Amino acid sequence: MWPFSKKAFDLIDDRWLREKGVPTEYRDAFNRSKKDLKFEIKRNTDKISDSESRISELEADIRENELKKARLTGQQSELKTKEGAKHSQELQRVTAEIELSTGIIDRKSADKIRFEQSVDNTNETVKMLQMVLNKSVTSPDQLVQSPIWASGDQLEDVRDNLPRVTDIDNSELLDSEE
Repeated sequence: MWPFSKKAFDLIDDRWLREKGVPTEYRDAFNRSKKDLKFEIKRNTDKISDSESRISELEADIRENELKKARLTGQQSELKTKEGAKHSQELQRVTAEIELSTGIIDRKSADKIRFEQSVDNTNETVKMLQMVLNKSVTSPDQLVQSPIWASGDQLEDVRDNLPRVTDIDNSELLDSEE
């Protein structure tokens, strides 16, 4: 047996990991075995695949609810033109279903963005682990100073710009019901 232990590396800077969206559990990536690094790369790659399939499901649900909302909006417009629309229970039911569909679309859109962010961050994690495994970077300092990194939180701005349920203007609906 070799009398000297393997060289221990410093830990990767927490702040840098957070900026890149990489979990801090990988601070010790340079001190992990090749087998462990390969396992983590595989696990994270599987996580990306699962998240991407969930994103596809959410996109299908969003499209389905948008079509339902469009159909209901057409019904609502038709009901507004009928006599007695002011006190129509059918109009109220259709309006409630439109609001429900809008809420579902908003919730599923937020979930989709969350999964997209997860995919982005997990891609950053896989990239970092592959660089450590392939020895393209040989120390935490070299990794932190590496110029090839993109930001891991690119989707945060998109989430901030999504319309909220409270931002929807229903004045047209309210004016026609009065």
